[in-house]
Amino acid sequence: MSARKRRPSGGVTRRAVLTLPAVSLVGTVLVQQPAIAQTTPISVVDTSKSTYDREVLLVDGEPFYHSGVQFRYEHQRYQKGWTDAQLKPILQMIAEDGFSVVNIPLWWSQAEPSKDTFDWTDLEKYVDWCGEYGLKLELLWFSHESTGHSMPIRVPDYVWNDYQLVVDSSGTPLQSGDHFLFDKTDPNLLAREQLVLGAVMEHLAAYDTGHTTVGIQVTNEPNVAQLQWGVSSDRSYSSYSNALWDQGGYTDAGQFRRDVLLNYLTELGRVVKDSGYPIYTRTNTVGDARPVAENEALRSQGANTIDFFGYDPYTTNIDTFYKYGIESMWAQGDNFPMVMETFAGTDNAHVTKFNSIAGGAVHNLYAATDGYAASGSSNHGLYNFDPTTHAVTRKQVSFEIRDLNFTINKIRTDLATKAPVEAGGSQVQTYNRAAAASFDVTKRLASLNLNYATTTGGQGIAVERSATEFALISIDNGGTYSFPDTYGTVGSVEVGSYDANDTWVGQGNRSYSVSGGTIDVTVNEGEAVRVMFANVSGPVSGAVYKLKNAVTGGYLDSGSAGSLTTGAGTIYDDQDWILTQGADGAWTIENVRAGRSYLDTEPNNVVIWNDGYIGPDTKWSVEPASGGFRFNNQAADRSYLYATSTGQVQWNTGATDNSTVWILERR
Repeated sequence: MSARKRRPSGGVTRRAVLTLPAVSLVGTVLVQQPAIAQTTPISVVDTSKSTYDREVLLVDGEPFYHSGVQFRYEHQRYQKGWTDAQLKPILQMIAEDGFSVVNIPLWWSQAEPSKDTFDWTDLEKYVDWCGEYGLKLELLWFSHESTGHSMPIRVPDYVWNDYQLVVDSSGTPLQSGDHFLFDKTDPNLLAREQLVLGAVMEHLAAYDTGHTTVGIQVTNEPNVAQLQWGVSSDRSYSSYSNALWDQGGYTDAGQFRRDVLLNYLTELGRVVKDSGYPIYTRTNTVGDARPVAENEALRSQGANTIDFFGYDPYTTNIDTFYKYGIESMWAQGDNFPMVMETFAGTDNAHVTKFNSIAGGAVHNLYAATDGYAASGSSNHGLYNFDPTTHAVTRKQVSFEIRDLNFTINKIRTDLATKAPVEAGGSQVQTYNRAAAASFDVTKRLASLNLNYATTTGGQGIAVERSATEFALISIDNGGTYSFPDTYGTVGSVEVGSYDANDTWVGQGNRSYSVSGGTIDVTVNEGEAVRVMFANVSGPVSGAVYKLKNAVTGGYLDSGSAGSLTTGAGTIYDDQDWILTQGADGAWTIENVRAGRSYLDTEPNNVVIWNDGYIGPDTKWSVEPASGGFRFNNQAADRSYLYATSTGQVQWNTGATDNSTVWILERR
């Protein structure tokens, strides 16, 4: 069964710069060879949680804090008649407002206006403009379909003649106006799209030598058998689809749709990963074809090529965003939680973004300007525009978003690498996510309970960078943080920010007060304040901690038969230790797991866990150190607990280098 539709002429016309010879694609996957070998990925998602306690985007090997907004250049340029002179200033505004990345669609017809003729004008323009304004680029590949529609202007003419459309059980193509939907079970369509996407990636390899482009969305809101907001079928009934249905022994159309979608996306993702410009891949889904669990199964086999899935929660409900990275479909397995699109122009758009952060997700807004808004203003657009002159202006919420971006950028590496406490981490805590006018709450960080209070609707984020270093910010309005005065002695309090290398840049001292059992530090709107303790009093007796080595980053871990190592953080109790201070002032360090007891020193620098014996070789003094604590054994001629670069745990005879420093993360 076959269905074709010739697209009306009059697509996007620009200069042609690359022409390929005509080839037959039947049953063959053709992808251009990489123009430039790129052995190290330009960007990846680190899901190991060995160095960090969350999934982390790495760009050129360094943590990258993703804070994005979509820029609909192609829609406003080719469908609404805007000029480059009117569009480029929008990108400048995005940069001025503190975003780190801009999402820009690239239509198939922009890259390949006619068969085998490729045009890189717009792609190069995206790279150049983003590079000029210091933004990273995330391409949105608008392929054979976008938003569940195959649209005439976005797909080259020849595709409409050569490849299969989705048809219902009667053989009739799904249709809404002049929109149809190409069939993802057509292997020739997949092969051709792989060739075209491969050409895009190889041109990036040759052109984007500064690595401005850091990610790609592989199709936009893809569907398998539904025209979004329109007609649908349980599946396609083309000959290709029928054959797959029969070969797979399917009885569930929903599972069939998920499998078809994941296969198509995985094969496109493979082109990106195998290209000369390997970057992270993501997809936003709609409807019930959301193959997240299936992709996690592929990941467990090392076979996935789509790094993460997400969706577009167009809502003003703050809990939706808070839960996005904690308990939603998008938080399962090693799927990196990213809000792909949402309202940019609602009055509380800044609060919804704060809630994504509080729940451990990153956040993209749709869009800088809403080209579909006849008045020039809508809940979708961050900025307003004049429908006649196309002059773009900020509106109130865009100032709120700008202030939020400026403030969180002062601790961006911490936000990129540390999960909030309520999303399973220990070193980032958020306050007043509902932006209540009055807020006064104490919440737990790794080593202490920290209070944040405001009477003006401020929202706070506190970071425990080590036992002696804390970063505090206040958003929207100011607030006061209160440390327990028993925690330690303050060394310095400064206003400033952490730079791109995560180095503190101070801008002056900030006063603080000590009274009523607390150390109070006021943080004004938009400020970052660093609090350094000259020393800290020590752990709480009877509390449970994870012990992280300051050099290796590994956690003290109990194994079988008394063995100890340092390793990546886990949720298991073999890394949980009870620190208890006796009447003599010495401490014991006892593993929580049943049957495993105290840290015990043995001859030849060996440290084990024992079966319950307590003596001098199981007792330790706890000594404050820069960045944490040292544990000094009480047995004669035995001193500090330390970790080697290979993960061994030993005692030394008195050396006090950083390998003997341990960071206590309270459980």
